[in-house]
Amino acid sequence: MDPNAVDRRIFHRLVSLEEAIHILESEGILKPIDIDEVDLLESYGRILAEDIYAPIDYPPFDRSEVDGYGVMVKSVEGADELNPIELTVKGSVKVGESPSIAIDLGEAVEIATGAMIPRGVEGVVMEEYTERIDNRKVVVYRSVYAGENIAYAGSDIAIGELVIPRGTTLTYSEIAVLAALGIRRVKVFKSPKVFVISTGNELIEPGKSLDIGKIYDSNGYLITSLLKMLNIDVKFYGIVKDDEEELYKVIVDALKEYDIVVTSGGTSAGLEDVVYRVFSRVGRIVVHGLKLKPGKPTVIAVSNNGKLLIGLPGFPFSAVSNALLLLIPIIKKIMGSSDQNIFVKAKIGNKIRKDIGRKWFVPVVLNKVAGEVYAIPFSYSSGNISVLIKADGIALLPENRDVIDEGEYIDVLPLSNRAIEGIIMGSHDILLNEILNRSGLLNRFRVISIGSYNGVELIKKGYIDIAPIHIFDETEGLYNIPLFKKDEVLREKAFLVRGYERRLVLAFRPGNPKNITSFEDILRKDIRFVNRNRGSGTRAYIDYILRKLAEKLGVSFSDLVRRINGYRYEVSTHSGVAAAIAQGRADIGVCIEYAAIIYNLNYIPLSWESYDFIVSKDSYKSKGVVKAFLNVLRSSSIKDIINSTKGYRASEDIGEIICC
Repeated sequence: MDPNAVDRRIFHRLVSLEEAIHILESEGILKPIDIDEVDLLESYGRILAEDIYAPIDYPPFDRSEVDGYGVMVKSVEGADELNPIELTVKGSVKVGESPSIAIDLGEAVEIATGAMIPRGVEGVVMEEYTERIDNRKVVVYRSVYAGENIAYAGSDIAIGELVIPRGTTLTYSEIAVLAALGIRRVKVFKSPKVFVISTGNELIEPGKSLDIGKIYDSNGYLITSLLKMLNIDVKFYGIVKDDEEELYKVIVDALKEYDIVVTSGGTSAGLEDVVYRVFSRVGRIVVHGLKLKPGKPTVIAVSNNGKLLIGLPGFPFSAVSNALLLLIPIIKKIMGSSDQNIFVKAKIGNKIRKDIGRKWFVPVVLNKVAGEVYAIPFSYSSGNISVLIKADGIALLPENRDVIDEGEYIDVLPLSNRAIEGIIMGSHDILLNEILNRSGLLNRFRVISIGSYNGVELIKKGYIDIAPIHIFDETEGLYNIPLFKKDEVLREKAFLVRGYERRLVLAFRPGNPKNITSFEDILRKDIRFVNRNRGSGTRAYIDYILRKLAEKLGVSFSDLVRRINGYRYEVSTHSGVAAAIAQGRADIGVCIEYAAIIYNLNYIPLSWESYDFIVSKDSYKSKGVVKAFLNVLRSSSIKDIINSTKGYRASEDIGEIICC
């Protein structure tokens, strides 16, 4: 038995948002009471005077999204309650540390939520599906797929990407993103006095050097700037490590002067989650756990001197959702305000299956189609930061439903007041935002990366305007055109416009320590490969090359990939591939040349891929911004930008319709 198990607080009774408010009302806390400055937070409401480019990838390393055990996919194939699999535990990785552990088949590593993924780990089994036998053994009752419960480096924001353009009015969303990227300098009354604390051993103050395994604190900036919208006195203390005594002292001192203490992080039930313990010492916990996803690990307490303490989750989307839908309404009541959140009704853009018993918060893009407002969900991790500036709103999916059918009306809490004229959703490319910005179109489009195939489907449904794609057809050895020609619905709804080309390379570490000379080296036992995610255009190209290699060697494709160490180690972006190699989790991978250069990797050129654009016919007819984008692609200035970027080249017929 875990000797520390007695110190854990399990979520015995979850309550709804409404019930949490009612509990506080019955405690007599939600009533008016009586009632100082920092650098980055002073920027709220100001106009940004420069383009902000991401100086780091976000997240900056592969990290676990759950508490559990990191494994290789093959090690737990077929595992279930009737067929458990026993693995050898190599050790553990805590939040904020750089792991020296590597695992192989039959091995596992204990890993905490937010901790860095060690070499060899392809997926993380949640702690709930395991049983620890002793210090060396764990039994696993569930299989995992490649990438399960892992957020990969660069999967959210790519280094060098234009994140926020000059001329943007900064809100809490933009400020949080700036903080998460480590950008310190840019700038900004009176009701309840609120004291905000960020907790976590992994956190670094923006502006300081980012060590391996660490991330910049953004929640402290996010929560504090959000509360400043209420024109109240908010104090951001800074970062407190996961140390119970240190956090206790800070909170005790704060309660002498402030009416409300708000923390972020450390609210769950793990060994290093100290917030609920400190809250118990300074007062009485009245809520620990909400019927929400994300955002369940939320703690509310009343101090011994009648002050309010609220512990928000650590991941940014969880924190902002609970701040908007719980913290702000609570503070408004304490201010004596009768204002409530204003929701809009929208039709959900696709069918969603969910758990019964929990309300789901889902980031969405809003678009008007045939007179109806549609909420188009997009995939995210609650640890993502860019969702704060990409989403138009948060959709609230009811707790008593397990299926929300496409086209059903749902409530959406709007997040953005920006006037958006067009929506671009599809394959990610780091140069696209730069092209839009140089042409003055970036603030007129909402641009979200969801993958080529998902973009195609949204175009076919009529929900978006433009879908960037790079889908490789193995039979014809071409990009995009074969897919378009084979899909009658797509040809009816849209046309294909020539874009530009990106060079794919075989990347490896500087100095070539493994003496890599060709693609065939990924079959070597001493080489670990990092693959792209299934459904991506690059993955289709990789599998095409592997099939040709299998044919050359006289073996089947399935036999060949079994020989590849890391074939199931999948990441979702080119930056993710480059980061995995640069940080030592892999030795070799396929990415665009630009990503390899950014990470100072050596590489061997492979081929050029076509990054083209599917354009909705209806949008082309009705939206001037869509026509403006095609005109921009044909301009000589944009061709110069593309050709001057290493690893890119403009097609001769860029901007022209090539298939309809």
